[in-house]
Amino acid sequence: MRLILFDIDGTLIRSNSAGRMAMGAALEELFGSCGPLDSYSMGGKTDARIITDLLTAVGVDAQEISAKLPEVYALMAEKAHIIYPGRGIVACPGIEELLTDLRNKADLLLGLLTGNSQTTAPLKLHEANIDPAQFVVGAYGSDDLDRNQLPVVAMQRADELTGLHLTGDNTVIIGDTPADILCARAGKATAVAVASGWHSAKSLARYNPDVLFEDLGDKEAVLQVLLGE
Repeated sequence: MRLILFDIDGTLIRSNSAGRMAMGAALEELFGSCGPLDSYSMGGKTDARIITDLLTAVGVDAQEISAKLPEVYALMAEKAHIIYPGRGIVACPGIEELLTDLRNKADLLLGLLTGNSQTTAPLKLHEANIDPAQFVVGAYGSDDLDRNQLPVVAMQRADELTGLHLTGDNTVIIGDTPADILCARAGKATAVAVASGWHSAKSLARYNPDVLFEDLGDKEAVLQVLLGE
């Protein structure tokens, strides 16, 4: 059994700042400020980390932020139902065909490893016409501030689901940022980088991923890597 974990933004979909808008609207409503949201770089960070950074920058106590995170995630999902449909969220090139093939492989387990909260991740996928239900396990930005802790979370959930002991040796993490590569390294998993987001292949190559693609459109080449062939 191999565990294949996909990042969402820039890897599976292009969200056109929909997540940023939903988060900003939720923070404005709950805290009266969204902090330096317009200038903040979100790439590769978890929602928990982003929210904490934005609010501590405007003087909100870290303990208060932590206590209210579940409320923030719930409100973000409410805002998402309003904002996402109008933002033109689309699947990245080749994703739909690739996922169709992967779903038909009996020895694969598809999952998510994303900085998005568990409340908003499926909403983004749905808007891009990607069925969230095909990802049977996941680790989310609402699970930990530190993205590097998420591989262990995903593997533990996969273990609970399958009764198998999945490790980095049979796990692949696919993402479009340096943080995804570092996250895979932290989980001792195979790091597959894809330049379909906001980082060029050249910039991603500096972090020495195991495999680097411009995008996931070459289905046969991507399948060969994901299947360990």
